[in-house]
Amino acid sequence: MRASTAAVLEARGGTVVLEDVRAEAALDDLSAEITVAQRYRNAEDTNIEAVYTFPLPLDGVLLGFEVELGDRKLAGMVVEKKEAERHYEDAITDGDAAVMLQQVEPGLYTANVGNLLPGETAVIRFTYALLLRWSGDRVRLMMPTTIAPRYGDPTAAGLAPHQAPEHAFDAERSFALKVAVSGVLADARFNSPSHDVTVAAGGHETIVEIAGSPAMDRDFVLEARASRPTAACAVADRDLDGHVVLASFHPEIPVQGEPEPRSIKIVVDCSGSMGGESMAQARAALERILDGLRPGDVFDIVAFGSSHRALFDREMAVAETSLAQARRFVRGLDAGMGGTEIGRALAAAYAIRGEGDRSRDLFLITDGQVWKAQPVIAEAKASGHRIFTVGVGSAAAEAFVRDLADGTGGACELVAPREDMADRIHRHFQRMYAPRARTTAVRWPAAPDRSLPDPIGAVYDGDTLHVFGWFTDWPEGTVALDVTLENGRVVTHEAAIRGFGESTDGAAPAPAAPPSGATPEDALPPTLARVAAARRMSAMEDDTAAADRAVRYQLMSRWTNYLVIHVRAEGERADDLPELRKVPQVMAAGWHGLSHTLVGAAVDMGDAFAEFRGVAASAPLEEHLLSQAAPLRRHMFAPPPRPGPRSPRPPGLTGHPDDVACSTPEALVAWLNSRGPLPLPTWHELSVLRLPPEIITTLQGGMSSGDDEPTLIAAFLYFLAISDAGRALDRQVR
Repeated sequence: MRASTAAVLEARGGTVVLEDVRAEAALDDLSAEITVAQRYRNAEDTNIEAVYTFPLPLDGVLLGFEVELGDRKLAGMVVEKKEAERHYEDAITDGDAAVMLQQVEPGLYTANVGNLLPGETAVIRFTYALLLRWSGDRVRLMMPTTIAPRYGDPTAAGLAPHQAPEHAFDAERSFALKVAVSGVLADARFNSPSHDVTVAAGGHETIVEIAGSPAMDRDFVLEARASRPTAACAVADRDLDGHVVLASFHPEIPVQGEPEPRSIKIVVDCSGSMGGESMAQARAALERILDGLRPGDVFDIVAFGSSHRALFDREMAVAETSLAQARRFVRGLDAGMGGTEIGRALAAAYAIRGEGDRSRDLFLITDGQVWKAQPVIAEAKASGHRIFTVGVGSAAAEAFVRDLADGTGGACELVAPREDMADRIHRHFQRMYAPRARTTAVRWPAAPDRSLPDPIGAVYDGDTLHVFGWFTDWPEGTVALDVTLENGRVVTHEAAIRGFGESTDGAAPAPAAPPSGATPEDALPPTLARVAAARRMSAMEDDTAAADRAVRYQLMSRWTNYLVIHVRAEGERADDLPELRKVPQVMAAGWHGLSHTLVGAAVDMGDAFAEFRGVAASAPLEEHLLSQAAPLRRHMFAPPPRPGPRSPRPPGLTGHPDDVACSTPEALVAWLNSRGPLPLPTWHELSVLRLPPEIITTLQGGMSSGDDEPTLIAAFLYFLAISDAGRALDRQVR
């Protein structure tokens, strides 16, 4: 599927084209600043409001927002949420242009581009900061690009209807990314398990760029592997009312004898969204995990989708017999268990009990694609289990899997499909046996006014701990991390505090000059102070105080929005209210086991299916697809309905293909329902169904030109599923 084709389809169909997304990142030591530019174009003959919901890293702190509208550059301001929404609506009503960016939930944002006139182009550009972490000798940068379909109702999770993501197999847009790396990682070895990249080293920095023009169907992941990870560093900068220090530690916690026996529940996601490579690698990882269980451990395995089933339904001792049963169970797992009822599966795992009083751990493998995750996280915190999560897939829901781990004292790992997933999952599992600190404390050169996190949570060997401290006076000296082991031994890491961006011995740098024409009070604080303020806001319990701090530091948050308003000249204002246009998500690669080549095959099959349905030849295919958007959302991405009566069998229809005449979509649906939830039909099965000649010809033509048979059949059935007749497909068949 070519991006240019997608642009034509979306524009002619009456939707906004998000033409391209470009990003530039600068990595300096463990700090990253990333600027993203999204280009929108209105190809219609009416003014429109474009709405696009998109992901950002969970820990990303938005620092700046601007809009290019034609030849004008407009800077955004952070405004209290209700006030921003009121000003935005007033501007739209007055016919002016307005752009608003708001946080929907942690890691998820919506851009409203209002009153974009016919033929007009808008570029919204935003910058966010991110603190990276060592994991052993590696640092990982992840930039999400799309939102995979999630199980459940997004409106029940707090999203407004216009914010709820919609998906399309034929949604594509150009994507480009350039990363400049300096500091301790400049000489690292770089690898991207998600994309093909070029790496060019020169001077004091290394440039990494995505090769070609990839689809935005997977998170971008870049790994930097260093020969000598930094054990500790500390930087300071001014703040609005003092100074702030960021101390970063990479502690080494030595092994202290044999780990104690553990109670281990392994919970694996077998919902449809795990289909294909994710499920295959999960099975391989589980085989290795079973090999790594230790004498004295007790365990059980729970597989889940719409329902759940346990291997033993009680804790079993690790033994030759129990491991053999577990291997048979694992080899039989597939992604055919329906939706992602993860809360019920976890509750069932918590309830599994056995003899003895062992430490209770739970290891969860999932893509995390669920809405309304907070109740699940709250129950996990009350369960008494440490939860170690692995977020797998091209677009794993980072916020859910990370919050689940952090809230229970466990740890989280994100794994992309092109990584050695089985090896990564196995190594993460071993962290349950790894030593961790009994207590952890930071020693500052002087007593800070406050510090975060407070208290410090679980710290494991090889992890990175970022700690912020606020001081009235410039802090001079060293900051140290004291790690007390289970045997009482204390391991200390320390670093001298230096000025941010300086390589001095800790002397205070000169204060940054305010922008031209501004007073010092008007100037924004430095990036470090704003990142620290964002961390402090997340820990505040007073919403009013947090909102005030967000406005004071010009920070995007759940209390504030970014807002840009352009007052148009008389005669240039829109006469009518804009028509709403939602920008669809690119379908995540590997979702439900589908490869991205399905996109092209689906478009190729569209004309044939349009004829099959009797759509008038003059009606563009894209208009037909838009008319079927509601069934698509309702049947493919919403919770599955309760099973109902099957569609009536047309006269003369039997279960044997040789006796079936499927000259209409309704007849084909009835045959599929009678066939049951089996794998995709084969070409042989379809060829004897007496389908209309245009369908047979199109399928034959695709296969003769080298297209993959299952891909072509999946494309054809995709169009069937989103048609009116497709509403009658049984849930499991669909």
